[in-house]
Amino acid sequence: MVLATVPMTASPAGARRLTEDLPVREAPASSVQIRPPYQALRAESRATGGKRSRIAARKGKVKRTTWQRQAASVRISHHRAMRRIHRAGIGWQATGRCTDHNRPFCTSLHSIRYGTLMKTIDLKQRSGCRIVITGGTETGHAHGHYSHGNGYKVDIKHNNCIDSYIRKKYDFYRTRGDGAALYRTPDNDILAREPDHWDLLLH
Repeated sequence: MVLATVPMTASPAGARRLTEDLPVREAPASSVQIRPPYQALRAESRATGGKRSRIAARKGKVKRTTWQRQAASVRISHHRAMRRIHRAGIGWQATGRCTDHNRPFCTSLHSIRYGTLMKTIDLKQRSGCRIVITGGTETGHAHGHYSHGNGYKVDIKHNNCIDSYIRKKYDFYRTRGDGAALYRTPDNDILAREPDHWDLLLH
């Protein structure tokens, strides 16, 4: 005698129960958020700004700030740059007491690189010295890719504190054609000692 086997099919309700009993694995959420440069700047600004930072700057007790190095080439406005150096306790000076980047006797930070500005603030915080910016992106400086006008350079005033710090902290590199002594940082930034100011090339 041959016994016929009849296949059993699961009911729709049973299939749903089987599916519900299976373990479900969710993909882990990424812990890294990629932000375009302008968003990185906004986040950094919120992290380092505020009333506490302004009070610390006035008292000369400025904490070391961190900044978004991937946004170093972002250009920022004169107004925004001035707010940042004010919070960091850095001074500003212009022969003509003006900010027009089209006039050589003004001191403008118009379209300065974010990285250049933040490395100037780093120098202030690491040295603990008074720093006064006397030259920025205004016209009248030498041309070239790594130039003032292209946002890579700032000039700062001499004083005993910053002069001593740079000479002791960084290696003497060479003497420039105009006689300025050049010092090089670990980041390959070049600090040139000119007669009445430091000429800082900050990549």
